[in-house]
Amino acid sequence: MSTTSPTRVSTRRWTRWLSEVARFVAAATLLFGGVAYTALHTHLTLRHPGALVTAPAAIVSPMLNESDRVASVLRRYTPDAQTADRIADAIVDEGHRRNLDPALLVGVLLTEDETLDTMARSTVGARGLMQVMPFHSGKWGCNSSNLFGIESNICHGASVLEDAVKSAPNVRTALLRYNGCVHGSNTPSCHSYPDKVIRVANRATAQMLAVN
Repeated sequence: MSTTSPTRVSTRRWTRWLSEVARFVAAATLLFGGVAYTALHTHLTLRHPGALVTAPAAIVSPMLNESDRVASVLRRYTPDAQTADRIADAIVDEGHRRNLDPALLVGVLLTEDETLDTMARSTVGARGLMQVMPFHSGKWGCNSSNLFGIESNICHGASVLEDAVKSAPNVRTALLRYNGCVHGSNTPSCHSYPDKVIRVANRATAQMLAVN
């Protein structure tokens, strides 16, 4: 019958404990590294805190710029890649200029008209992609007053939204004002507009983050 000394048993237990600690430290290091990378590269969340748009944790490629990511979302709604790219560039440019997150502008644009018809006209006369009313034309220092031009229309729409955000207590109220939903008497269902925009903006954010 063989016997094992207490010292050898203690040494084995100590070795096993060190091995478990080493594995735990290694796993924790990998987890922390992934979270840190995500934090550094995940930035497509709405800049206004009242917007309530959240971005899922995801590791994204730093090789694509913001316009590329917005365009990748818009190309899902039109076969015209060139138009999608122009809209994306205008959204990112005006978003930065007006301190509005492009995801919010995408949410408004796709809620207004997901067909991306640059010549769209509503029954009340709103024009273009973000459905800007004619009385806004020429008010905001945009290069053109043509509301059917992509860059001009996005400039006007983003300016109207910026003004609404600045004067409203939160983004939800700002979106109601952008939609013209003051009392809801003309369009009783208009109070659901902010929820639609935020839902679309959330989806767009997730799609942008998922692009490799």
